Amino acid sequence: MNFINRAIKNVTRRLSKTILLVLTFFLIGNLVIIGLGISNASKSAKILTRQKMRAVVTYKVDYDKVYRYTETIEDQDELQKFYENYPRVKVEDVTEFLKDDRVRMANSVSSNMWYQDENNSVDFVHLNNTREQNMDENQGQSCWTDINGSMVCETYKEPTFFIKSNMYPGMIEFEDGDYQIVSGRFYNQEEIDNAEMVCLISENLAQNNGLGIGDNITLAVDNLSSYAKQSGTTQEDLESTFEIVGIFSHNKPLTPDSPNYEYASPYENPDNMIFMPTTSSYMAQLTYQQKQYDYYAQMYPDEEYYQNPDNRPSLENMEKNMYIDSVTLLLDDPLNVDQFVEDYQSKLSQFTSLDANNDEFNRLAKPLDTLSMYANFIVWLVVINAVVIITLVTALTLKNREYEIGVLLSVGASKLKVIAQFFIELAIVAVFGFTLAVASGSLISREIGNRVLEAQIASSGINEEDDIGTYYYNDLWDTDYSTKITLEDLTSEYEVTVSPLIIAEIYVLGLGIVLISVIIPSFMIMRYNPKKILMNQN
Repeated sequence: MNFINRAIKNVTRRLSKTILLVLTFFLIGNLVIIGLGISNASKSAKILTRQKMRAVVTYKVDYDKVYRYTETIEDQDELQKFYENYPRVKVEDVTEFLKDDRVRMANSVSSNMWYQDENNSVDFVHLNNTREQNMDENQGQSCWTDINGSMVCETYKEPTFFIKSNMYPGMIEFEDGDYQIVSGRFYNQEEIDNAEMVCLISENLAQNNGLGIGDNITLAVDNLSSYAKQSGTTQEDLESTFEIVGIFSHNKPLTPDSPNYEYASPYENPDNMIFMPTTSSYMAQLTYQQKQYDYYAQMYPDEEYYQNPDNRPSLENMEKNMYIDSVTLLLDDPLNVDQFVEDYQSKLSQFTSLDANNDEFNRLAKPLDTLSMYANFIVWLVVINAVVIITLVTALTLKNREYEIGVLLSVGASKLKVIAQFFIELAIVAVFGFTLAVASGSLISREIGNRVLEAQIASSGINEEDDIGTYYYNDLWDTDYSTKITLEDLTSEYEVTVSPLIIAEIYVLGLGIVLISVIIPSFMIMRYNPKKILMNQN
């Protein structure tokens, strides 16, 4: 182990040179620590923010592609044929998605406003607000011209229930905890497939009407207007009875201090929301729709659409008559979203796509991506320059120590041990310099990291967001389940720290620089034999 002792003695003997090298490695270490800290903080902020986002992917019709394609069609017959077969999401694709272990459930939601039955057997949960108090006195009138050209006017009747139906068992709203089942269960796949008349109602609606699991509730899909009567529709055709299989609570109460409370309709009260299978909702409307179809088929005998029996509403052609433009998939982990999209995107049809809400996420994350790119660039620039500088210094040192090398080789020291001695000398200096850099880098990296982030955000202009105002707190029609994020959400997760992993990377990187810096010049000197080296010295 003499070469180790010689290495230590050489380090302590040449203090001025050692101090200069320590300062060099100290500066290199600080720059690398700052670069790695900023890069890791940027990547970590994106990952942590993504983990807080809802793990959803929306399978939808790409209307932008549809529009661009239709703009290229000049033949009107061809364009008409395209519109007759307008793109839609494929149920078989969703079925394939649901087989993937990463997919927990699917939301293909339809929403409707329904009415109390004729006998008002089930009363809605009252808000007793201004709108409700004036429902009977100030209901507006709607007028239209019927098929015979006569003007018909009727008093508008306010819907009282909001129906939310899904084509698949389970719903994201319940998975998120916005709604919780307090009694009973959610409807299952068998009930969806068989279009069984089942539903879930709110806890307050159940209590106000003395209803429980297994009881029935009768609802009307529409108001019996003159428009409905002209097709032979009766009140009985509009009403359907559902079995209550579940009772839920929610965390979205509509209270007097809620926005727009005084002017909220009864159906806007979450207590009056009812969940049911899409097939059940379709069955409840089927008789009315069939009578409407038959009526128009009789009125327009030359209309091709109404004379095609395949277009008549039925449970069998429900998918054809119900246009589905999007299905939202809930995955098991937000970090699986991008890979899931990549796995299936190429398998979709021309006019459909998988949207992971990445456009907005990537837009807001642009300052972090740019920062990470610059930080990595700086790290590699510093490393390359360090290799060049330390290699030159080592080459000059070895040149000045040719005599020492010749003596060592002549007394039997192996070339490998001589190289190892020089490596250890430089490694001791590097470890000492990097240790000092870790101490100082831990103190200054956070401050520098925050300042460069602020400068990057300011230069990108990404924080100049439009004020879109505050709207009604509970948008019942909203089927966008993607998590809304802000620049603040991303930057709040940005924190530059010198982790043990970064410290380990610093030492590994430093020793790598030392190794390269020793090996390269050693090849130039070690090609000579000891006799030749000593003769050159003489």
